[in-house]
Amino acid sequence: MEGVLVSAATGAMNSVLAKLAAFLGDEYKHAKGVRDDLAFLQSELTTMNKALHALADADQLDELSKDWRDRVRDLAYDIEDCIDLSVHRLHGAGESGLAAKMARMAKKIGAFRQIASQIQQLKARVLEVSERRNRYTLHGLVPTSSDASSSTTKVDARLCALWTETKHLVGIDGPRDDIISRLEQESSSAAAQHDVRMVSIVGCAGLGKTTLAKQVYDKIKAEFEYKAFVSVSQRPNIKELLLNISTQVGKSTNTWDDVANLVDNLREHLKQKRYIIVVDDIWSPEPWNFIGEALVKTIHGSIIILTTRVKEVAISSSSSHGGFVYQMKHLDGAHSKRLFYKRIFDCEEKCPPKFELASEEILKRCDGIPLAIISISSFLADHESLYHWNEVKKIISSPLPGNEYLETMQSVLALSYYNLPHDIRSCLLYLSAFPEDCEIAKSSLVSRWIAEGFINARPGENVYEAGLRYFNVLINRSLIQPWNEHYGEVLTCRVHDVILNFIVSKSVEENFLFLLDPSGLVPLQHSNYCKVRRLSLQGNYCQEEFASRMMPIKPHVRSLICSVDYTGFHPLSEFKVARVLDLDGCQSLTNNHLANIEKLVHLQYLRIRGRVTVLPANIGRLQHLETLDIRGSEVKELPPSIVLLQRLARLSVSQDVKFPAEGVSKMQALEELTGLTLFCQPGSFLKELGELTKLRVLVVYWKAYHARDSDEAQAEHKKSCKKIFTSSLNALDRHSLHSLDFVVFMERFLFDPWFLALQNLKRFGVESTSRMINIPSWIRLAAKLEKLELSKAYVTQDDLEMLGDLKALEYLALPCSDTQGSWLTISNHGFRCLKFAFLCNVLFMPDSMPNLKDLRIDIVLEEVGENDSVFEHLPSTLCRVNVDIIGNPPSTPRDVASELEEKILNVAKTHPNRPTLTTRTLDRDILVD
Repeated sequence: MEGVLVSAATGAMNSVLAKLAAFLGDEYKHAKGVRDDLAFLQSELTTMNKALHALADADQLDELSKDWRDRVRDLAYDIEDCIDLSVHRLHGAGESGLAAKMARMAKKIGAFRQIASQIQQLKARVLEVSERRNRYTLHGLVPTSSDASSSTTKVDARLCALWTETKHLVGIDGPRDDIISRLEQESSSAAAQHDVRMVSIVGCAGLGKTTLAKQVYDKIKAEFEYKAFVSVSQRPNIKELLLNISTQVGKSTNTWDDVANLVDNLREHLKQKRYIIVVDDIWSPEPWNFIGEALVKTIHGSIIILTTRVKEVAISSSSSHGGFVYQMKHLDGAHSKRLFYKRIFDCEEKCPPKFELASEEILKRCDGIPLAIISISSFLADHESLYHWNEVKKIISSPLPGNEYLETMQSVLALSYYNLPHDIRSCLLYLSAFPEDCEIAKSSLVSRWIAEGFINARPGENVYEAGLRYFNVLINRSLIQPWNEHYGEVLTCRVHDVILNFIVSKSVEENFLFLLDPSGLVPLQHSNYCKVRRLSLQGNYCQEEFASRMMPIKPHVRSLICSVDYTGFHPLSEFKVARVLDLDGCQSLTNNHLANIEKLVHLQYLRIRGRVTVLPANIGRLQHLETLDIRGSEVKELPPSIVLLQRLARLSVSQDVKFPAEGVSKMQALEELTGLTLFCQPGSFLKELGELTKLRVLVVYWKAYHARDSDEAQAEHKKSCKKIFTSSLNALDRHSLHSLDFVVFMERFLFDPWFLALQNLKRFGVESTSRMINIPSWIRLAAKLEKLELSKAYVTQDDLEMLGDLKALEYLALPCSDTQGSWLTISNHGFRCLKFAFLCNVLFMPDSMPNLKDLRIDIVLEEVGENDSVFEHLPSTLCRVNVDIIGNPPSTPRDVASELEEKILNVAKTHPNRPTLTTRTLDRDILVD
């Protein structure tokens, strides 16, 4: 993995070697002493690097080897920091002329001598231990195999829906329907004392409590006016929880309210309202004491679902609201086999005879725990050797001391961990920076991996695309859980707490990333040879105590991830080697906290929010900055120096942010621009926008901009913006633009005639908050289009035929579409490559959509009536089907909808691919609401 800059295995060693090689170039060929020192260091560090790679593949190390490994990795970080800071000082002067050039060369030679001297001192820290281990030849290693990077990886079509499929494979539909039935039975008796119905789901880690709760929630949530799903975790912030619930049920809140006010306001808001609320993963009674008080008990028909590992918590919470406890059980042998066989052999009923004995013993060790079965099956899916299966069986079947379940899970996860390539291991360990139950956005996660130097792009591959490949590998290995999926694409993920506990302990063991944990479970370690390089702030802190603990480690911290509202790390300028500053949790962040941030010359990723209204005027000095995300801040205008950020590749802003009038064409590294509010920009900016030759992704807000000009002047400005923007879009289409999205706010959005055809687009979408739009005729010319999403559109049979002719189209989403009261027909000649579809009122011809994996369909019975051909000729490749049957009870009798739902169930049972199926019958007023 020589191309990887930074990894958990070798620290910054690869990066250091690359920089040493650069220093040995022609520019320094006459500086003999410096060259000799650098050549010696390059040779020594190269040998050290090879030893580190060998150690990284050993799952058993003696203490001496661990000590040597930690010291050498820390040495690499110190060397790189030393080099980077020295080089910056040397390149800081701007004088010109022969004398100035000679002076700079003299400074460089002196500086490199100083660097060499510093490196010699750093190296001395490891020589004593190294010599005792025969000079980098470390005996007694226990190597394990490590896969080479596989070819370009896409998420397995089944794994995008992994947790949905698993629910059915492990028999989750039975418990789900059982809980719903019991809730319905409780409804009549609850009216006497407790109008709210409640269930507490209890069980150990990995059994699928959250999965079951989400299944119940998804099945019945459409029947409720107000709904929320919140996760509590081990160390909850009660205020944040109450704010989260309030936001989801539509209650505006003041973030400065205390807990008592939030409880009172939420109670008042929920009066006389039917709601369903899931409170996931409660560990102790205290959080429920507050949440339970906030949830009004007197609204007949409301439902509360709670999940916990602690039986006492389940009993006390359910009794407080007149509910019942549902005990989760381990999978029986039949369901364990179905899950295991489906994941590995894509067949639920049997496995090849030669694997039967090994699979029986492996499943016995997994003890009916879905997480263990999923983890081990993902590991085995790519291995067809019986020898390999038997070796795995030996490892996980050996006697283990202590808690047998936890030890089994650790051994299963360790197998998956050591089977990952070194660079992807680093990406997995980095997830330890996120709090328990955190929903992690894929885009920001990949951007942070890039800033950390974890991503090793292949020739011809964009570094962000390489990051997406890494993300997909972790999904396919079942090490991260797809969470929020939008029309076939995974947007966010979560880490199961069992896996999180494993990678946190591994991260600490590897001196990779440290959490400041007020419970003391994960201590903040610091020593002369083991400095804190990455720090994640979670939980609650004493400001003064933490500030004092932060002081000695600031000069060495490369990454600061703050998930809490804490600003005691000020001033930021003291993090002088920082590459990543993610301050998304700092809601109290102000302009003052960003003072002198331009001194962080190595900063590559910056994410801020809170009460920041102005970015520093000198932000353009951050010449290494690649990602800037200010969504959630109060910034309304970018400073002119923003255009000096020559390496900025990803820029995300909030609505109504105004860009500089001139200079954006200098930002030639820009690849993604999210949040461009079109009509508040100067025309000169929109003109230069077309000169960004690397811009691949553009998200545009289409909304009225209320200036002080007259209505005629505003209309003229809007017309001018459209014209200039259209010209720039055409230029971008000729360059690199492949993804374009519009978010339309209460405005009329018409494609023709102002919008010209973009023939090189791969992704196009329009999300409208109100008005329907027509499908543009120019779409037929977008021969490379792979994904099309129009949230509200009029759709005719001709439109469907036109879209079906797009040869590259793989994803089509037309939710809330208006078919004008007619059934539409999918012909047998179109949509030959389509894998995901979200459509309304459609019938299928034989052999239509031959590659479709995932189908979401709405049937509006009150508009189109019954049809005997519904769900005939479904594609044989389907893996998942979601159906909403919509109609008002007066015009559509419930028995008609029920008959249709029963017919769909029968079709799914007889379908050759046995797709997972979710059906709902909705009233039209609920749909509109």
